[in-house]
Amino acid sequence: MAIKYNLTPVEVVKLFGYTEPKAKEGLESFEKKNNVKLPELLFDFLSLVRNEKLLSTADVWVNSDDLPYFTYEYIEEGIEDCREDFDDPEFCEENAFYPYSKIPKEQWPELVENYLQIGSDYAAGVVFFGIKEKELGLENPPVYILHEADELADWKIIANTLSEYLMCVILDALAGVEYSTAQNVLNKNGWEFYEEEYANKEEVRERLSREKIDLSAMVKNMSLYGAADSFYRYCFDEEEKAFYMVMNDTSILVIKAE
Repeated sequence: MAIKYNLTPVEVVKLFGYTEPKAKEGLESFEKKNNVKLPELLFDFLSLVRNEKLLSTADVWVNSDDLPYFTYEYIEEGIEDCREDFDDPEFCEENAFYPYSKIPKEQWPELVENYLQIGSDYAAGVVFFGIKEKELGLENPPVYILHEADELADWKIIANTLSEYLMCVILDALAGVEYSTAQNVLNKNGWEFYEEEYANKEEVRERLSREKIDLSAMVKNMSLYGAADSFYRYCFDEEEKAFYMVMNDTSILVIKAE
């Protein structure tokens, strides 16, 4: 069958030419240093795109100076940075790290779970994305979000699976949301972008059917931008070497190899 539906994040970056796992050594060092095992999906994904420009402005940490880190590590650093000000009662009252400075680290789990933070919104840097440490052993764990204005313990689920979060990051980047970095990189690598607007879902369905693409087979994937219910569908035509993205069932973005 020429049309491939429900591709994984690893499959998508591979079809755009990122097939060599160049960053395995650094990720293995991170695992050894922290005595953890990253989910295989995250390890494989990062090993392909780490330090590559494709997703350098996306909402997942892939740049050389952005390694994942844990919430408890962040709290430890925050305590050290603020320690000199802890003599000021007014400062302590509003400081997020102060309560943790008053109890042993072994008791921190009573206040907040430990999250492996793997990304943030690149544009503003006000929200963070992470995986619970205790869920790292899951094949496809959920991903949580924390806004900097919230309490350190106030993480909420943003994606039911790691796969959904990574696909969201990829699709937002390919759509040129916030930054055109991914589009510029792929243009240079021989990919052309064509966007088509339609009045409604039926027009989109008819357009895709001419390419023998079944819209209903294209599973929805969320976007981190736009309205709360914004979403993408996607598939890949192997014969034509064309990646199709349907946005909110009203537009189609085709990314095709020259």
